[in-house]
Amino acid sequence: MEITLLNIALILVFTKIGGLISKKFKMPEVLGALVAGVVLGPVILNIVHYDDNIKLLSELGVIMLMFLAGVETNVQEFKKSGLSALIIALMGIMVPLILGTLSAYIFFNNLWENITIGVILTATSVSITVQTLTELGKLNSKSGINILGAAVIDDVLGLILISLVLVLAQTNTTAATTSSTAVILLLTFTKIILFCIGSIFAIAYLPKYIIRFSKDIKPGRSVLTFSIAFALLMAFIAESLGMAAITGAYICGLILSSLHYKEYIERNLKAISSGFLSLIFFASVGLETNLNGLNLKIVLITIVMFIVAVIGKIAGCGIAARMLKMSKSESLQIGVGMISRGEVAIITANICLQRKLISEEVFLPTLIVVILTTIITPILLKMAFSHRNEKLIENNNI
Repeated sequence: MEITLLNIALILVFTKIGGLISKKFKMPEVLGALVAGVVLGPVILNIVHYDDNIKLLSELGVIMLMFLAGVETNVQEFKKSGLSALIIALMGIMVPLILGTLSAYIFFNNLWENITIGVILTATSVSITVQTLTELGKLNSKSGINILGAAVIDDVLGLILISLVLVLAQTNTTAATTSSTAVILLLTFTKIILFCIGSIFAIAYLPKYIIRFSKDIKPGRSVLTFSIAFALLMAFIAESLGMAAITGAYICGLILSSLHYKEYIERNLKAISSGFLSLIFFASVGLETNLNGLNLKIVLITIVMFIVAVIGKIAGCGIAARMLKMSKSESLQIGVGMISRGEVAIITANICLQRKLISEEVFLPTLIVVILTTIITPILLKMAFSHRNEKLIENNNI
């Protein structure tokens, strides 16, 4: 037990220092937390080891992270961007999914592993993009609103997609006959559809009833306790239906995001998540990273995944934006704004690694791709929103 306490203390100190250093260089703090895990793990210092205790806290960190993401989401942003954001999000998922799956066949012959690689590459980091757009003062521009709306929809669809892959892959490995496979698939789709429909109705109508019965309740610790319990319950329901627990936690966050004590929940969740559990999760990713297996093949996988990660979003989202009659510069801005992979890609890869859908040969390149896209997205966004580059793009038919 004493070793676990020391490990947690080291993780918190190193991740926070890493986050502060990252922030000083105008990079997302999550990047510093990831690097801190790598430093503490077998790659460099090898003083903290990934065990069952760290795993439990890490899994709770994932749930709290996605719960907080849901609470922070402004559901009204969907209405602002509307159909255009949905189309951009769909194209932004389809193109990387197809390119990622097909390119994976260069290295692997396993269908489900290849599809999983494609799914991992569909993720978009809302937080990193929003932070950069806010700094540029472009969050409320036409491009900014569409990026935000599409990124949020992208996250929701991505979570559903990975849940679908998880249940289908599990069904594929356990089903004995064609008839039993068909029955299990039918039940799986039914559960997912019911969960999605139930979630939509819950997001649309449940807040009204919660507000009605809690209008006289002042924000306090009881509210926070019941909110966290609700998130864990939703995570349990999603997991019980064969979906990822993070999907249920995210939906719970969306439901509570419309309540009048949202700010109280958000503020206290940040203290729990950003100050404790999420740091352990991001560090655990680094702790699981082992460069002992680094070879030419993994380097090549990383290069291919990075190229697909960048081109997939720029092409998919950019083409969708052009189809919606947006200018070339706006289309490029939207495509670039969707490049960044972050917590969702890491969470997806981590879950798939635990479920043995992917191998370490895929997990390590995923981590590197997340770090690289996190670094280049703010830089490329600043270039894309530059007035000089906007004129250059429009005048030279780029």
